[in-house]
Amino acid sequence: MKKIKKIAALLVLVASGMSFAFSREITISVEEGQSWKKGHLPQAAIWLEDTNGNYIQTLYVTKKASKKSWIFAPDEGRPESLPVWYKASKRDSAKTKKKIVSKNDSQIDAVTSATPKAKFEVKDEIPNGNFVLKAEFNKSFDYNDTFTKKNSNDNGQPSLVYEAYVTQGENAQTEFKFLGTGSVDGSDGKIHKGTVGLTTAKDMVKAVTIRF
Repeated sequence: MKKIKKIAALLVLVASGMSFAFSREITISVEEGQSWKKGHLPQAAIWLEDTNGNYIQTLYVTKKASKKSWIFAPDEGRPESLPVWYKASKRDSAKTKKKIVSKNDSQIDAVTSATPKAKFEVKDEIPNGNFVLKAEFNKSFDYNDTFTKKNSNDNGQPSLVYEAYVTQGENAQTEFKFLGTGSVDGSDGKIHKGTVGLTTAKDMVKAVTIRF
């Protein structure tokens, strides 16, 4: 399954006209912050894009978000959990009983895992070239005075999105930078700049780094 996933990613690059020399091994480390274990464990997704923002492949995603195995969720599922990843990967957040039918579904299923309770690492291979890695994190019912149950339903504070640029031949450890937040209600996949109204969400993740 892992080999099939890598081949599919390379075919996407070939189809888009991108050039690359060979694959390179990467390790992405996610270090939990002070609020990681408070309340519900976060949902998370890490994925690869080209420098024009085109989705290539998912490297990691938590099981509830991928399998849509939410408890007491409406028919539309929980699009607000990881709205930027859902939009990028063209993944439908709605609950469904249909079997996996697309190559994209199969690839995502191969990298799905339960939410870790502490620091974790994702090891994979990506083509050697210029790319953007994105990571999104969010936890349910993370309310505060700004994002209340009345105005944010089950979500509370919105998802946090980070990114890291990877250049061809790069070998230095790189830290992901905070990019913005996802949609509070999951109505779109846009990234909204700033941290206005965020409190405990800012302490959910301490650091996300990539090394080669």
